[in-house]
Amino acid sequence: MTDDHFPPGQPIETLSNRSFEAKREYVEDLERRADPQAIALLVECLCDESGYLRDLAEQAFTRLGGTGVAALLPLLDQGLWYTRTSAARVLGRQGYRPAVPALIRLTDDGNETVARAAQEALAGIARERGALRVAHALHRLAPDLRRRRLAEIQERSAPLAERVEHFMRNAELMGVEDPDPLADDSPTVRAADEGVEWEVLTGPLPPKPSAGDPGGGHAGSASD
Repeated sequence: MTDDHFPPGQPIETLSNRSFEAKREYVEDLERRADPQAIALLVECLCDESGYLRDLAEQAFTRLGGTGVAALLPLLDQGLWYTRTSAARVLGRQGYRPAVPALIRLTDDGNETVARAAQEALAGIARERGALRVAHALHRLAPDLRRRRLAEIQERSAPLAERVEHFMRNAELMGVEDPDPLADDSPTVRAADEGVEWEVLTGPLPPKPSAGDPGGGHAGSASD
């Protein structure tokens, strides 16, 4: 242990002049605890000017799965560019479907790095059983904006863009009031897509989600 070590839960302001090792130990401790206070402090790390500390916090959130990921949503609409970028990256990696509307707004951010991170996050969510959620949000955009967002997805994966467009043509699914709980392979979605060869559209079905599945923050619901 270095002499830079500090007690767990120490305010983040004390980290400014600490060593890399001390910052790593701090984030590792928060990740181990994963209680509400620790999650709040990890969120603060994503707001810190230290890129190293933000990277550590991003990795911690990724390893924690769905734990606390909803706390990142407000960061998409506030803070400095690097905070918005970090939040978008984590939410995309987690396939967090409730983040889709805010991420779509963020694709027009004035900072190119932020906008690109939001575009990547949308594609990431679509890959993680969230293509329907992305389609549902795009369906509600003006036609020109919808085409731009689809083009951004197509740049990353043509099959993924085709999957999103397929869902957009399904009036029943586009009329769902709350699409967040609906993973692409959920019974409700598959029933609405009856008659379509599912694996042609999505590839092999993913493993059945376990408790704590972060996608949509609705793990274990009847819809999934």
